Amino acid sequence: MRRLIPLAAVASLLSLAAMPLTAMPAAGATGPSVSSNALVDSDHGLAFPQNKQNEPSITRDPLTGVLIAGANDEISQPTCPGTSTPLASPCPFAPAAPTSAFYVSTNNGQTWAGGYLPGFDALSPPRTSGGDPSLSYGPRRCASGASSFSCGVAIYYASLANPVGEFAGEQVTVSRSYDDGRSWADPVYATTTDNKSNFDDHEWVAVDESPTSAHFGRVYVNWAVFCNTCAGNGNVKLYVAHSDDEGRTWSAAVQVSAVNNNAAQGFRETGQMTVSSAGTVEVFWTENADSTKFPSLQVAAVSTDGGATFSAPVTVAQVDDYPLTGTPFDVVDLFNRVPGMSARVDCYPHPAADPSSNRVYVVWCDFSNGHGTVQGAVSSDGIHWTSLGTVASLDGRNAFFPEAAVSPSGTVSVTFDALTQPPANDEWQTGVQTYDNYYVESLAGGASFTAPIRVSTVSSNPDGSGYNNLQEQFLGDYIGIVDGPQRAYVVWTDSRNATPCPAVDAYRSQVYAGGQPVAPNPDQVCATSFGNTDTMAAAVSY
Repeated sequence: MRRLIPLAAVASLLSLAAMPLTAMPAAGATGPSVSSNALVDSDHGLAFPQNKQNEPSITRDPLTGVLIAGANDEISQPTCPGTSTPLASPCPFAPAAPTSAFYVSTNNGQTWAGGYLPGFDALSPPRTSGGDPSLSYGPRRCASGASSFSCGVAIYYASLANPVGEFAGEQVTVSRSYDDGRSWADPVYATTTDNKSNFDDHEWVAVDESPTSAHFGRVYVNWAVFCNTCAGNGNVKLYVAHSDDEGRTWSAAVQVSAVNNNAAQGFRETGQMTVSSAGTVEVFWTENADSTKFPSLQVAAVSTDGGATFSAPVTVAQVDDYPLTGTPFDVVDLFNRVPGMSARVDCYPHPAADPSSNRVYVVWCDFSNGHGTVQGAVSSDGIHWTSLGTVASLDGRNAFFPEAAVSPSGTVSVTFDALTQPPANDEWQTGVQTYDNYYVESLAGGASFTAPIRVSTVSSNPDGSGYNNLQEQFLGDYIGIVDGPQRAYVVWTDSRNATPCPAVDAYRSQVYAGGQPVAPNPDQVCATSFGNTDTMAAAVSY
């Protein structure tokens, strides 16, 4: 069944068909230029956690130009009931509330309307959407059974599906739309790794978009399987599956990583995947992450037979991630963090395929020499990689959450966030530093990139964000970008409208000091705008 379910706060969904496509100003001769920022989500004026979005992803229909985005959206969650238990969450998740939202723009990202992905209650057993959105597009299958863009475009949305009312692990699903997100088919399980003692996570969807490829139109999804009872990410396994019928059915999972890692060797940090114009399937991740014994490596596993088999991991580059330990926040959990905020980050690889050649580009953040930059590499076969060196660097700021896209003519676009650097004598000062979104591009195959230009028109203070348990700031794990013929479209998690809360800051300080405090109820003691992390969008003309 294909249904459209509006977000609870949207009184009526805009008539998407009536919204005309409008042109943006042509790019000037002096390099890329940025349009105004546009709010994507629909939680205007709501309190925490209903005002919380993160992890945006975006794709574009190449035939119509319509933009389709997704994000984790908590507008369906109840307001915070509060707690009297030390260290417990005052804003627990409602078990059946959905998370995976979609948003559609028919005017180059100036305005958006959307809803929640439908149909998770039709799964067996019934589930609810669990977020981690990843979107892509591909050709429709024609009546002959062949794939062709002449028969239309399918939009794919990969999402986690959370159990409801039973002990089980998260699973990966893929939903599809044939009308640019106006309606969606019910989600389909894409994984065969279901196990109550494990859970799927960090899924990513990619489509073979090249008409000259032997597997044109094949849809791929990769994901990580985590052990529920294991410490850290040492037992993470990575898998890929594919579909030749627009996501209706999926192949058995193919494992692309080794069986496991151990703590001394380091962890396995999941990444993303892409498909080159030659049809080569390339899956990326960080191996030996945060190892005390071996260097952390960005690696790729490559398939030249449509995902049936994969090569052993090939080293792309070495990476120096942000600090994992030695922060005031270690008492809560161990995540890599940019100095100046408690929100987690990871410098795993983010790939993008070039439609005009067989090249694949990959970018990641790197904290070598105590300065966060964006690094990159390029390959024409997934096996032999050439370093691009530093793709982007900003004095006085540390870069994180890079994402890449490539235009039909080969322009390489990279977006990233960057946080102001704290004082050297107070590296983990929080509540003061701010971040912005930036953009660079290359017209020369990655040989050189433009200087970073600021995309966000107002800076964001991450201190106004938070996990639902309030113990740390939270911005998700990634942002999104897609390239069209004339411009790139960027979506990022933005906290310009999030007001820090003194009561939450005091609670966090007590937690970091090893105390056992009771969390405040933010809906009672904070400004309504506390926690208001929005999905923001902008178009960048080349």
